[in-house]
Amino acid sequence: MVVLKPNRVGPFPFPKSDPEKRRKDFSEVEQPYTKEQVMLEADRCLRCGTPVCIDACPVQMDVRGMMDAVANGDFKTAYHRIRETNPLLGVTARCCPQLQGLCEDACVVRWGGQPLSIGMVQKYVADWEQNESPQPDPKVEPKTGKSVSVVGGGPAGLAAAELLLRYGHEVTIYEEANFLGGTARYGIPDYHLPKGVLSYEADRIVREGASVKEGVKVGRDVSITALLSESDAVLVATGSRDVKNLGTKGSDLEGVYDGYRFLEEVFGNGVTDYLKKPANDLGKEILVIGGGDTALDCARTALRLTKGHVTVVYRRNEKEMPADPIMVQEAREEGVEFMFLSDPVEYVGQGGRLVGAVMAAMQLGEPDSTGRKHPEPIPGKNFSAKCDSVLLAVGRGPDSCLERAGLKAGPKGSIAIDDHYRTSMSGVFATGDVTTGETLVVRAMGHGREAAQHIHEYLMSLEDKHVSLYEQYYNKRTTEDSYQDMLSGKEGELPPD
Repeated sequence: MVVLKPNRVGPFPFPKSDPEKRRKDFSEVEQPYTKEQVMLEADRCLRCGTPVCIDACPVQMDVRGMMDAVANGDFKTAYHRIRETNPLLGVTARCCPQLQGLCEDACVVRWGGQPLSIGMVQKYVADWEQNESPQPDPKVEPKTGKSVSVVGGGPAGLAAAELLLRYGHEVTIYEEANFLGGTARYGIPDYHLPKGVLSYEADRIVREGASVKEGVKVGRDVSITALLSESDAVLVATGSRDVKNLGTKGSDLEGVYDGYRFLEEVFGNGVTDYLKKPANDLGKEILVIGGGDTALDCARTALRLTKGHVTVVYRRNEKEMPADPIMVQEAREEGVEFMFLSDPVEYVGQGGRLVGAVMAAMQLGEPDSTGRKHPEPIPGKNFSAKCDSVLLAVGRGPDSCLERAGLKAGPKGSIAIDDHYRTSMSGVFATGDVTTGETLVVRAMGHGREAAQHIHEYLMSLEDKHVSLYEQYYNKRTTEDSYQDMLSGKEGELPPD
């Protein structure tokens, strides 16, 4: 019989700032726990013998070890436990939708109540290390004399680079932008991820020994073949950059903007810099087309910049919306409105400038190949919507520059890879969104780390002795935990009934 402790100490899913205040600036929405609160929350952990929360984490973060240490006020141990497999602790604490198929969704405590607030505890530990007690980096193996060029400085590339550095390899990161972080930098607003957190953790990876060449676009400024000639392996981790073109009439009008580019312009060099010379004239009536997290980010960012009227337009209903429900709730709290079962069929202009849109009223038909009900226009039910600007956030594909690199393409233009993350070009590997399409920051990191493991084995001729990072983690933790329990005289804990 499992005995559950009282529900979490803070509001579900986490404490938030006042909507009326937060819609006026880009300060962080999620509010931290106090030291006393975080220790009480961690103490609700059952210390399961088979921690499914770790299984659900794409980077196998030691949630159980973190919770045990935090409950005892040992933040140093908690940090090193989770830093072992996650170099972007503060980033993922804020960006992971923990309740959507990840650690909190898997938490067994939710069988009888609310799951542990794993993200909040992780956030506290990461912020404690950054602001109060900087800790040493993980151990690095002796230099191997091998070198790897990593193309792309986003979450997948950074996670891969960090693991390769720890294996003792030389790493050079090639990044098209003038900053590291990729989507985490330009695609996630400051109210969700303060950029000081990202910069701190990305800079630490650089200090571990990575060389960085910013402002260099591989496929334009330098070829993959050239990189391969000066390194022992190349890892392509450029993410998804090219926006899908739906071909809607009037898309070339002034006032119809790429939502992804909009976020990059606002957050790439910082909101303060953007406000000095805004690149987009949004007006007061703003439509955001799309139903994912990026559409929500565009809407909430536009609301803060203009104080105007912002509406998210989605062709399916709310139940089918892929965005994180928590983000939808936050957007509503701030004043964002939603127009479901609607899809633009034409953007209307006057003198070359957008003034409105023609919308098709939609209905859900039979399920398509993905299992989701396919949206279909209702004949004769078009209607008009006034707007000063439109932000398109309908999905992205891989960087088209890579098509000229000679790499074999996979589904939907992605880079084709095998089970070892190898591409069609010998010595060239690929990982992250450029192989899968858009995904979560933490999933991209997990793919990046696994690709790095395969590159390490390739460089050291260990491919026939492959052990996945998942297996490595459990082998290490089982041995260490059992030994530590023996020293302390404790018996191993069994899984809950």
